[in-house]
Amino acid sequence: MNVITLTRLELYEKIWSTPMTVLAKEFNLSDNGLRKICKKHNIPTPVMGHWQKIQYGKKTAVIKLPNKNLEEQIKINISQTKPSSEQDPKIDLVSESIKNNKNLAFKVSDRLSRPDIIVLDTQNYIKEIKADAYSRIKGTIETGRGMPSIIVTPKNIARSLRILDNLIKNFRVLNYKIVVKQDGLTIIANEDDEMKISIREICNSVMVDTDFKWKTRELIPNGKLAVKAGRFGTYEFVDSKKSLIENQIAKILIKIESDFLAMHEMRIRRRLEETKRKELEKIELEKQLTKEDELNKFRQFYNDAHRWKNYSILKEYYDFINTQPDKSSQTEQWLEWALQKLDWYNPLTNSKEEFLDDVDKDTLQFKKKTWF
Repeated sequence: MNVITLTRLELYEKIWSTPMTVLAKEFNLSDNGLRKICKKHNIPTPVMGHWQKIQYGKKTAVIKLPNKNLEEQIKINISQTKPSSEQDPKIDLVSESIKNNKNLAFKVSDRLSRPDIIVLDTQNYIKEIKADAYSRIKGTIETGRGMPSIIVTPKNIARSLRILDNLIKNFRVLNYKIVVKQDGLTIIANEDDEMKISIREICNSVMVDTDFKWKTRELIPNGKLAVKAGRFGTYEFVDSKKSLIENQIAKILIKIESDFLAMHEMRIRRRLEETKRKELEKIELEKQLTKEDELNKFRQFYNDAHRWKNYSILKEYYDFINTQPDKSSQTEQWLEWALQKLDWYNPLTNSKEEFLDDVDKDTLQFKKKTWF
């Protein structure tokens, strides 16, 4: 039985970091089913159009989580959720590939033999730890930062290490990159796709008396182990009456490999969508530039036509003065000057004029200078 266990804050962070449709599929839920869970636990969800705005680089509002410090565990039993109407054929291929891989070990050893270096370091680290009554969960031993995340009672330490060793060795067979980060064991596949792997002991929540005459809630380990895995570490494989974790290794590997495949396909799809979006933006930009170029050409046509009309008036006046008899030397000088200015103003010749180079011929105003 696969169970997803997470806090309100964890679910809130996932809801606001992954589209609802994508997250719902990971939980094997419908969009509406996931929304109902969020509503039940007072977790706000993105409004319609939120992810489209993010896709196009627009600003969006994120609704804060009410009662952020309220500790509440949310469990989703995947085996009891409504299955999707059609099984992805790729899942069957992954399952067949895992089951037929003779290099994988689906049986967990009864004793720790030639442990992986990560498991050996973890074992040596745990030897130095004692169960603390004041730990987060009383009576448990919890690994610290920079180690694989394990929270179990002393009697389950050896078993947890054997399970961890089996998983790590299988991960290496599947060519996953294995990294121990500050927040625990991480496996990496397909470039940058990551999953967290941790082991914990299942706890029962009970009310106990305190020295202050009121009751408080405590978590009491019940002996059952759970392997927590996934992109966000959100689904678990749990001991049951029918099947211990040791008998679920193949199922764990199939689930992880299938999720890595889904992540890889999603990243490719997003890259294609991003490429398509950029191509559309490029087409729109080129279209806009073409429009602006056409408008600029027409403006020039419009301005030239008006200049031609003004030029014609000036030319007519020039010709009138030039045809007058008995012109003085001063008039002759003016005619020579005016002819140069006509050539400068004529939209068909656009001759250069030393003292009028910084004049806009359409407005007959000096152009604004830009100082650099």
